[in-house]
Amino acid sequence: MNEVFNVGETILLDGEALSLVTRVGVKRWDEAGETYTSRYDQVCDPLDGQMKYRCLFEKDGADVPFVLVNDPKKGDGRVVLFDQKLDELTIDN
Repeated sequence: MNEVFNVGETILLDGEALSLVTRVGVKRWDEAGETYTSRYDQVCDPLDGQMKYRCLFEKDGADVPFVLVNDPKKGDGRVVLFDQKLDELTIDN
């Protein structure tokens, strides 16, 4: 990642617009029966320089994809990075 910008509720990573969603937000989509897909892409972790995976969601009716972030009330609010792709996302309450 070269540039990170905050623009209201949207974050731009390398010029691509991404909205933010937490694990609880994804759980709420599930509870509401909302349709979405998820995928991973590989990015460089700015803290350790290693290649990691971030989880992206595309939700029906949304103009931009969502990137999974930590809950800012319980953590740092950063983009969640995984060492490997997960088969299923664990939702912590």
